[in-house]
Parts: sequence; structure tokens; C-alpha cells
Amino acid sequence: MEILKKVIEWINDNGWFVSIFSLVLGAYLSTFLTKNKEVLMKIADKKSQYYAEYVSSLLEFSVPSYTRIKEGTNNEVNRNYFYMKNLVTLYGSNDVIEKLSICEKHGIDLNTEEGKNYYLDLVEAMKEDIENPRLVRSWKKGISKDKRKEYISIILFGYKKAK
Repeated sequence: MEILKKVIEWINDNGWFVSIFSLVLGAYLSTFLTKNKEVLMKIADKKSQYYAEYVSSLLEFSVPSYTRIKEGTNNEVNRNYFYMKNLVTLYGSNDVIEKLSICEKHGIDLNTEEGKNYYLDLVEAMKEDIENPRLVRSWKKGISKDKRKEYISIILFGYKKAK
């Protein structure tokens, strides 16, 4: 109780210092939180752009290869699809990486119910990631480093063509 009295006396004697300290702390916190929000918005904007481009390249990639060969766009479509998978892997959340690896592992066949469900799960994860951007999601379920590496290797090197 004695310490509390001394603290209160010190604050009364040095009110100007407490006021200035409060102003500086408030300004710093305001700047920090505003900057953090700006960063989150920029990241969400980039993610939405890359996710949209990935979906577009996936749909181009889904066109039968004989049609693309006839049109002479096969190599360009393959290269674009692989590039967009890399960007989604770099910018995507853990959930997006997990869902994308499932799609790549099983093949993305939009003509089957199972393929549609995998694709819808991926799009839903992308939408969730864009709507709720976070710099760090340490409080949520994460992916272990080994699992993440496995998922990324499936995405980048283990694509299975749908039957």
C-alpha cells in the first residue's frame, strides 16, 4: 500500500511527464496499428489477384490437351499454370496450401463430384484467406514444417492428371 501511495504522489508531482508519455505511446500505437492494417490490406489484395489468376490458369489448363495443341498454346498454358501454382504456394495460407495439395494429389477433374468438392474446398480456403488476412496465424492450427514441405512438393512436382 505504501508503494502505491508513492507512485500516486510521483504521478501528481510529474503529471506533465505522464501526459507526454501517454501522448507518445498513443501516437506510436496508432501508427503501428494503422501500418499493420495497410500491410494486411496489401497482402490480401495481392493474394486475391494471384488466386484469381491461378483459377483462370487452372481453367485454361483443364481444357483437353489435344485442343491446346491444335491451338498451339499448350506450352504457354502449362508454363502459366505452373507459375501460378508457385505464386499461390508462396502467398497462400497454410489452409490454401493444404487444399491445393489435395487437389493436385487427386487431380482436378471438374466432371466428377469428388473433383468438384476438392475444387470447392480450395476456392473456399482462398476466399477465407482473402477475407480474413493475417500476418501471423500462430494461434490457429498450423502445419508442421514436414507436412508443409510434403504439400508443397505435391503441388509443384506431383500433379496427377485426372482420369
